[in-house]
Amino acid sequence: MSTRKTKLSGFTAAIRFLLLVVIAVALVKIAFIPDSAEATDPDGLAPGGTFGELTVVPESGSIVNELTLTGTVESDASSPVLSTFDGEVVAIYAADGVAVNQGERILLIQRTEQGDDVVSVDEEGNEVVTPGKTIYKSEYVVAPASGTLKLTALMGQQFVIGDQLGTVQPATYSAVASLTADQMYRIQDVPSKATLTITNGPAPFECEGLLISTPAASDDQEGTGTTIQASCAIPDGQKVFPGLQVTMSIVAGEVTDVLTLPVSAVEGRYASGYVYLPTGGEGDAEKVAVKLGITDGQRIHIIEGLTAEDEVLEFVPTEGNAMECNEFTGEGC
Repeated sequence: MSTRKTKLSGFTAAIRFLLLVVIAVALVKIAFIPDSAEATDPDGLAPGGTFGELTVVPESGSIVNELTLTGTVESDASSPVLSTFDGEVVAIYAADGVAVNQGERILLIQRTEQGDDVVSVDEEGNEVVTPGKTIYKSEYVVAPASGTLKLTALMGQQFVIGDQLGTVQPATYSAVASLTADQMYRIQDVPSKATLTITNGPAPFECEGLLISTPAASDDQEGTGTTIQASCAIPDGQKVFPGLQVTMSIVAGEVTDVLTLPVSAVEGRYASGYVYLPTGGEGDAEKVAVKLGITDGQRIHIIEGLTAEDEVLEFVPTEGNAMECNEFTGEGC
């Protein structure tokens, strides 16, 4: 009897163990392995990495077209002191290294000329020639600008018109920063000022007279290509030193309450471009020409070509983009 109970008890334990295994497997199945009938959502779309076409519509907003450039503080270029007269230095009024004001006398150049001979007749009727008198002519050379004089001319030295006698280094500075050629598309209208920030220096301040220039090819000493520079004058009274690192912020346009799109949705960044209409999964996306305004690098102003209700692809397609007629530029027409 005892043996029978022992066998029955072992059989019952085995059944319980099998039931626990079956329940565990069922729980794993429910939790991690969905039924094939459930693998498709009510719309019949299979799960995975296909999310359909991502689209956006133009939004009303504001754009500030601000460029941030890195540059340095540089001393303004010196002005050459040039001889305006042929002759010899006979007087120096400003010594090397002193401060001079624009128009102040620096030195005197003088030369002698022989006057015309005088012809006369004596009492006997003979012609008498009297040599002309020596004439002294001179001219002052003045400072072309205000600053520190670097004088190279010496007393008694002879010069002709155009010879350099020295330089005047102004006590003024400018902030100079480089731009890339493609950044010039961002500056459609050059503003008159910029904001400068100097690390560990004064609070940010404005500089006036902003200029965008391309130095002559001969100025490109390393032959690395064309360099475009933005420069503006440091205000008087602002303490700076040559070589300081500076951040130049240029606001080259601002618009409010305009239609905008993310730049990822637009092919092109300047004046004209294309957007693409959703296809619903059939065929190639259709190009639509748009007229473009300013951009802040994230969003771009859509001037013409779309309305606020027009839906476009959020990302420009990378393949199969056939060139079509751009009504704003005539490209492809």
